[in-house]
Amino acid sequence: MQAGECLAVVGRSGSGKTTLARCLAGLHRDHSGEILLDGRPLPHSLRQRDRDQLAAVQYVFQDARAAFDDYRPVLDQVARTAVRLRGADAETAEAEALATLTRLGLPEELASRRPARLSGGELQRAALARALLAQPRVLLCDEITSGLDTVTRRGLLDVLAGLLRDRDDLSLVLITHDLDTARLAHRIAVLDAGELVEQGPAPRVLTEPRHPSPSPSWRRRHAWRPGRDSAAPAAGPGRPVSRGPCPG
Repeated sequence: MQAGECLAVVGRSGSGKTTLARCLAGLHRDHSGEILLDGRPLPHSLRQRDRDQLAAVQYVFQDARAAFDDYRPVLDQVARTAVRLRGADAETAEAEALATLTRLGLPEELASRRPARLSGGELQRAALARALLAQPRVLLCDEITSGLDTVTRRGLLDVLAGLLRDRDDLSLVLITHDLDTARLAHRIAVLDAGELVEQGPAPRVLTEPRHPSPSPSWRRRHAWRPGRDSAAPAAGPGRPVSRGPCPG
C-alpha cells in the first residue's frame, strides 16, 4: 500500500477478509510469507512486536462494545493508548484523547461515560479515536459500519473520509461488503477462498470485473455511478507503507 491510500477488501463470507486483517495486525500468527512496513518485516505475532510496531498498525474491530472495559470511562480507555504506545504522560494523553473524541463527534459529556451508556455508533467513534491516538501508519477497519443504522453509518463514513483528507501519512484498509464503505477506497482487492483474485482502481473493479467473485448480484448492487460516488478520494496515494500476502 501507499501512504494516504485507502484499500477496500471485499469478498464472499468466509473468503478470508478478516483473517487477512488479523494477520496484518499480528492477531493471527499461523500464516506464511512476510508483512512489510517501510520494507522491514513485521513479526507475525502481536506479542513479538515492539511498541513502535504496535502503534504503527492499529485494528478497529467490528464489535466495538466488546473491545471496551465496561467499568471504566471511555475517555480513560482512549487516553490509555497514548500512554501505553507513545509514552505520553497522563495529563497530555487525556487532553489528546478528549480533542480526538470531540473531533470525531464525541464531546466530553459523552466521552466521560462508561461504554454501556453509549450507542453502537458512538462506541465505534471512540474505537477509532483510541486507534488514532497511537498515531498509526496503517489503520485496519473490520466491518465497522456493519449493524449500524443508515444515519449512523453515513456519519461514520464521513469520519473515515475526513481522516483520508486530513492524514496524508495514514493508510486505511477497509474490510467490508458495504457499498458506501467500498466507495471510499482508491483501490479494491477481491478475496476468494483465502486468495487475492482481483485488485485494481475502485471504479474499474466495480464496473469491469475480471473475476466472478463476489457474486454478480453484489456487483450490480455495488455498481460505480460517476458523479454520485463523490465520496471516493480523488487524490492519489503517497509513499509505500506496507504489503503482505493473503492467507492461504
